[in-house]
Amino acid sequence: MSLPASLVLMLLRMSAPCDANTRVVLMPFERLALPSTDARELEDATRRAVAALPDACLESREDTVARLRGSGAALTACGDAECRSAQATALGVRRLVRGVALGVGGKRSVALTVTDAKGPETRAQFEAPATMPGEADARARLALQQVWSPLVTTQATKKSQGSRVLPKVLWGAGGAALLAGVGFGLAARNTESKVSKNGGECATAGQSFADCFESRLEAGRRQARTSNVLLGAGALLGVGGTLTFIWEIP
Repeated sequence: MSLPASLVLMLLRMSAPCDANTRVVLMPFERLALPSTDARELEDATRRAVAALPDACLESREDTVARLRGSGAALTACGDAECRSAQATALGVRRLVRGVALGVGGKRSVALTVTDAKGPETRAQFEAPATMPGEADARARLALQQVWSPLVTTQATKKSQGSRVLPKVLWGAGGAALLAGVGFGLAARNTESKVSKNGGECATAGQSFADCFESRLEAGRRQARTSNVLLGAGALLGVGGTLTFIWEIP
């Protein structure tokens, strides 16, 4: 009888070297009010569930234990997600999985914490009755699916938000250009209005009326041309921002 495809895939992953983009470390479980044999059973069930995830390359328990022995103070107790994320980065892993095996109230349960090297952290808990063989594996898989997927979604959202900086810059520049264009347009209209009313300030210029009138008229023309250029540039920047935003939609 041939091995199931999932088991073959798991064995291949375990034999192949992991890189920092896929390496996952499952720390040996802590235990509370539970025999060490039960705690190890729950840890092994969780380990199998992690190894079965499509985007995880799980480090062997032996390598993890050796890593911990040589880490010294690098894995001291942390009180927040930022500290635990820094530990994951220091170890060169994508994610750290921690678990506490509990035997409180006559029930066996596991409290899981999954920390990503990029910052996010999720938690889950599952029960694994000793009277139901194989139930620990099933419940560990379900719990890990609940804490694994949100991390992937969070990273995808951050990446999407970070990639849309350019459209915001283009929209901002376009808006500034439009405002400036409107300002120059109003100035040009104001100059035209003044000159059209009996020559405006040029009426008292005496013999130099013609020169003054021509100068004010040319100033109005420059303001109008500048307004047209800025309005056109603002419109183009706005369209460019919109097209960039649409292009970056996943």
